[in-house]
Amino acid sequence: MEAALYSSTIANIVLNAVLCFFAITLNGVTIYVLRKTPSVPKPLKALLLSLAFSDLGVGILGHPLFITRLALESRLQGDLRTSFPTFYNVYKFVTSQFAYASFLGVLSLSLDRFLAIHLHLRYQELVTYQRVVTAVISVWVLSGLIPLICQQIPKDIAYVLLAIIVVSCFVVSGVLNSMIYATVRRHAHQIHFLQVQPTVQQNAPNVTNASRLRKSTFMTIHVYFLFLVCNLPCLCAEGFISLHFDLAIPKAVYQYTITLLFLNSSLNPLIYCWKLRGVRQTIMNMHAAKRTFQPKLKL
Repeated sequence: MEAALYSSTIANIVLNAVLCFFAITLNGVTIYVLRKTPSVPKPLKALLLSLAFSDLGVGILGHPLFITRLALESRLQGDLRTSFPTFYNVYKFVTSQFAYASFLGVLSLSLDRFLAIHLHLRYQELVTYQRVVTAVISVWVLSGLIPLICQQIPKDIAYVLLAIIVVSCFVVSGVLNSMIYATVRRHAHQIHFLQVQPTVQQNAPNVTNASRLRKSTFMTIHVYFLFLVCNLPCLCAEGFISLHFDLAIPKAVYQYTITLLFLNSSLNPLIYCWKLRGVRQTIMNMHAAKRTFQPKLKL
């Protein structure tokens, strides 16, 4: 292995080891805090928990498997797929399942916020907690079936199928979030108009609910944008490789694109804490309770 590639491999191993710790810690805390936050609607909470479990899985399995892959490739002269076929298949299945769970999870989250902001009062009637849980289970089942199906069909057909799934998720999520942003901006002007009216006291509950909905929809837009930034470079690299343009993507660059993809799992919890006031309040209450019940040592 040449010196530049070897240095890149070591750097990526260190980065993934650090990100592994953050992904497990931040998403573990996020799952606990979301369950303890009553202000987050149950359908939205189920979708966020699904994404958090996917990100937690990246920390528990994705990062360690990628570190192992990098370590094996640094020692091998040949192809990992032929030298360690079982490990490679496990690595591809696990990483693919969490990737598809994230793709479909972001799409589901975007669709949920789109319906919440457009259906208004009908949203609670149509988007029930039971239906959302069914959708989440379907997402995870489908995320496991896609890589299994792709292993059983010719590679060219598999690449086309995966390209259709990935591009469709990106495009549909992008369109939904664009429409969400336009609607939220319009609602923001309406809220500002209500606040300056003499009847603001009568409209206060509606203004509060609209403001809370606006914050959760902006959270969805940030999640999608971050997902796009972290995943698009790796997907483009995978596309070049699948088209046999390997020379166009140096191996060191390809390693960093995968690390960037995994970085998404450590950043999502920060967005939830930043954009959801209820989550921040729960964390502060937990911290305050911990300080209150912390035993004081007398010297």
